[in-house]
Amino acid sequence: MKNTYFTSYFPLITILLFSTSLSIATVMMAIEYLQLLGIFNGMLEFFSHNGIKLALFVVFALFYFMVFSALKLLANTVTELSLLFFSKDIAGENLTRIRGGSVFYLIGGALSLLAVKMPSIIVILFLVSTLIYFVYIVYRISHSLTSLSLIGLVLFNVLFWFIFMLGTLYLCFRLYNSVMASLPV
Repeated sequence: MKNTYFTSYFPLITILLFSTSLSIATVMMAIEYLQLLGIFNGMLEFFSHNGIKLALFVVFALFYFMVFSALKLLANTVTELSLLFFSKDIAGENLTRIRGGSVFYLIGGALSLLAVKMPSIIVILFLVSTLIYFVYIVYRISHSLTSLSLIGLVLFNVLFWFIFMLGTLYLCFRLYNSVMASLPV
């Protein structure tokens, strides 16, 4: 397409697709756990079965929408920051070159709707889409960077996401351990 803004709505649709598929999968798991714990029958006295499903879906969809939106914001910031540090492009041509890569996430989001009964497949689809998108970005802007700048760009992105994920996991484990330590056993 000649219009550079044609793919501008793809990230929103992608976030909605991944949020929907993960929400449906999470609702199914939550209902199973609620039935296993014996809470679900008590909830049926106040809400209908479909009402409980809808309420859970809205809560999980909102949660996943916020998570994916935050990840999208971080990814854009890290990508543009790495281009600031390592690219000599002043006009922003590299950003227009990589804009079409959102198609990979759109395809992954559409495929995730087919895997609502398997949450692990949805996560794998998201990770594969991310990997393909990253390779696409590196390929599209590689001709405008020197070899050293390209290595710096790749390392900047990889190190940021590695440290971000490691830090998040560390905080989750610390929080879990502090909650378990505070329980009266």
